[in-house]
Amino acid sequence: MMAGGIILPEGRQGQLTALAITLAGAILLWLAIAAPIIGWYQARAANLAQQQAIAARMTALGQEIPALRSAVQEAGLQDASAQLLLPGNSDAVAGANLQSALQTLAANAGTSLDSAASLPAQPTGTLRRIGMQVSLTASWPVLIALLQAIGAARPRMIVNTLSLDNTTIIGSGQAASIEANFTVIGFRAGGA
Repeated sequence: MMAGGIILPEGRQGQLTALAITLAGAILLWLAIAAPIIGWYQARAANLAQQQAIAARMTALGQEIPALRSAVQEAGLQDASAQLLLPGNSDAVAGANLQSALQTLAANAGTSLDSAASLPAQPTGTLRRIGMQVSLTASWPVLIALLQAIGAARPRMIVNTLSLDNTTIIGSGQAASIEANFTVIGFRAGGA
């Protein structure tokens, strides 16, 4: 038999050829249409299952909030921000509190501040960054004790831009004296 210039086999061989062409067409349709649709469906089902798991986890976490709030109140931690932030309703008051805290820490470490100059306050999100430029002369152990005290202080303080200069020997048997200059940063709540 002849179809469009192609001679097609007849009989049993023709039936097998027709079956092979039909199977090839079905496989081609499967690969071109059905498989991508099924893959897309499976990907969407996996994404939906993941989102449902996240929603269930968020619901469980949301149910823990009242118990956590009760635990915070029982532990007396509701004013934790008061332990972290400088007290004061203005930048000047917070700066004075920062300077006073630094002088107390220096005295406890066994030294005193040579100078302390306030830096302009800067907004940082919902907080105000209060800075102080500090200079002092002390022995190495005293300086380290002061820096550790600042790092552990409440309200929280951060030491920034530390520079050490003029290491000198004060006399025979006495410790070296170091001039230290650094910035101490604290934060207070509120706007300008």
